[in-house]
Amino acid sequence: MRRIRRGVDLVKRAAQDFELAKKYGDAKEYITASILYRKATEKILKALYTQRKNREPPKSASMEFMAMQMELPEEIFDDLVSLPDERAEMMADENLLEYDDEEQTHMARDEEYRSAMSKQELVRRLMDYAKANI
Repeated sequence: MRRIRRGVDLVKRAAQDFELAKKYGDAKEYITASILYRKATEKILKALYTQRKNREPPKSASMEFMAMQMELPEEIFDDLVSLPDERAEMMADENLLEYDDEEQTHMARDEEYRSAMSKQELVRRLMDYAKANI
């Protein structure tokens, strides 16, 4: 019972992160939105892992590790493992500040938007899956 409650609590907190990320996306703050979508994804995976394995995931567990430990639908799993590493994503975000050319900056913003929207869709599908399985 305790593990189910922990899972439900994590999904609720992920839903809060999701709603906040959508607000940042609406404000065109795509980097912040992406970070919050990633945090929501991590919380949902922890909830599923905790519920299925009856224990907390290892502290250093990556999203890919947790996803591999569960039988997620293939399309969700494929999207999860194709997410860029958080460190690589942060480095790409820092590079945006170095663009001098307006066209390069615009292209980078478009990429940030696409990245945030793909994460939003992933979190939405993952949340639906978690709600049906916890």
